[in-house]
Amino acid sequence: MRCHKSKQHVQLAYDIYQSVQTLPPEWDKHLPEGHALLKQNIATVELSQISDVQSLYVLCKENNQIVFCAYYQILRVKPYHFACQNKLQQRSLQIALFALRPTLLVAGHLFRHDAKFHHFVSQELPAKKKEEHYIQTTEFVLNKYRLTGVFLKDVPTEIANYILLKDHYKQMTEDVSMYINIPSSWSSMIDYQQALKHKYLQRYKKIEKQLDVIQVKELSLEDIIQNNNIIESLYLQVANHQIVRMGKLNAAFFTEMKKSMMEDYIVYGWFLENKMVAFSSAIIKQDTYDMNYIGFDYTINQSHAIYFNILFHCLQQAIRTQKSKLILGRTALEAKAILGCEPQYEYSFYTLRHPIVRWFYKRVAKGFREQVGEKWKDRHPFKSEFYKKSS
Repeated sequence: MRCHKSKQHVQLAYDIYQSVQTLPPEWDKHLPEGHALLKQNIATVELSQISDVQSLYVLCKENNQIVFCAYYQILRVKPYHFACQNKLQQRSLQIALFALRPTLLVAGHLFRHDAKFHHFVSQELPAKKKEEHYIQTTEFVLNKYRLTGVFLKDVPTEIANYILLKDHYKQMTEDVSMYINIPSSWSSMIDYQQALKHKYLQRYKKIEKQLDVIQVKELSLEDIIQNNNIIESLYLQVANHQIVRMGKLNAAFFTEMKKSMMEDYIVYGWFLENKMVAFSSAIIKQDTYDMNYIGFDYTINQSHAIYFNILFHCLQQAIRTQKSKLILGRTALEAKAILGCEPQYEYSFYTLRHPIVRWFYKRVAKGFREQVGEKWKDRHPFKSEFYKKSS
């Protein structure tokens, strides 16, 4: 444990911990029941020992009273976190990253978006005061560990409104999460089909037929442990196709998530002739079905449309369990728009301290935008009546 003081604005002091095992009793004392920061919930990444990711747990005190607690990650940025289509650019990136060895502070959780990973002890604090605690704590950690930059992930609107006024934080304006609000009248996928335009209904039926002899089975904790190597392999097949993958998961992550969340974390195995060819996972909330990570064999995907069938399966489970919202995340925007998803723009920000790192970020971001494109914005698969009812 380290205790330090901030000299900016109000007088704040910080206790920084690098392991859940060293957290004091007061860490849990100030957290609501079921909060993601509780010791029993927050240790997943630490226990998984994900490469190049370090966890930090921070208590912020004012006048010796705890006012704010937060979870941070330090990401050691490596060449394998990127896959530039231009080989010369990828080689240049490798050389630059080897020479600079940049480190990124993540205010939040790289591998979760379903919960807040900070907490204000008093919810009566004015928004401006919350922003001060949030930013001052983050910048203290950033400076203490002499990190290259910071990524503020999934910032609440009340805080984001103040960060937007700060010149040195740049907003990630295209940070989009895709979701569907599920009508309460839907009781099965038949209701979904009836809401689709003819072209999209025909497409759905064709994709559903391709599932063919694939069997989908919910995996127990023991099943996940038994199949952890193939789960990791299937995940990496998908991750390695992405231009940017800020951190890479390992097999232990899925095991630890299941141990921590139990029935609130579901993993499905997709089997062809008793061989797992895909998996899908989801975080279950009271009203929300939130797709977490997936993986699949790309060869089997071509013949059985695994990816689209995973999306349809998520929707099916959300309807079956009477959830009002399905969240499908930030990747493959066009595929999810075709399913019927709408965009939810999140508030995320970054600042990078090294000019070379900033230059490479701009190049990589440009490549990412070009890959995503704009076509997904023109996909509206439902009949007009659906959108009228939703508006």
